[in-house]
Amino acid sequence: MARNTSYNESNEFGNYVEYCIEKRSEGAYRHKRILLRTLCIFAAIIIIPIVTYSTAGKLLITFVPVWMGLCGIAYWYLSRFVNIEYEYRIVQGEFQMDVIYGQRQRKELITVRIRDMEIIHPYDEAAKNAVAACDVVYDCSISQKHPTPDIYYFLYQENGKKAAVIFEATRKTLDIMKFYNASVLTKKDDLRH
Repeated sequence: MARNTSYNESNEFGNYVEYCIEKRSEGAYRHKRILLRTLCIFAAIIIIPIVTYSTAGKLLITFVPVWMGLCGIAYWYLSRFVNIEYEYRIVQGEFQMDVIYGQRQRKELITVRIRDMEIIHPYDEAAKNAVAACDVVYDCSISQKHPTPDIYYFLYQENGKKAAVIFEATRKTLDIMKFYNASVLTKKDDLRH
C-alpha cells in the first residue's frame, strides 16, 4: 500500500519524485510478525507460574513488572524488523532507494544513476527470468503474492555483479527515467498513479 506520494513540481526542471511503499504483511514476512508477537507475549506470561508456584518466586514478585517492561522493550526494538517500508526518490538523475524499519530507522539501500541502468521494464513473466539471472536482487515491491500492474524492474551493475531492483513505479517516475535514459525504458499505459 502506498503510504505517501509527493511530487515536487517547483524544482528547476520538475525532475524530482519521491514515493513511499509499505510492505504488505504476507507469506514469511507475516509469519515473522506473528512469531514475534507470540514470543513476546509468551515470554511475558511465563514468569507468572514461576512466581505463583515457587517459594523463591514469591521473593521475585517485585521483578515481575521489570520483566514485563523488558519484554515490552524487546518487542518495541524487534518490531522494526517486521514493519518495513521502502522509499525511493529521483534527484538529479539518481535513483535512491531507502529501507525504513519500524518508521524509525532509515538505511540507504541503493543509489544508481539512471543513465547507468541497462533495462527499465514492467515486471512480467519474461522479467522474472531476467531478474532470476542476477547476482543481487532488491525486491522493494508492495507484495510478492499479489503484484500490482505498477511493478517495474531495472538492471544495473553493482561492484561488477549484475543487480536488479523491483519497485512500484508512477507515471512521474517513468517520465523522469525516460528523460535520463529513454533508450532502455519500456512504458505501459495502465499505471494506477
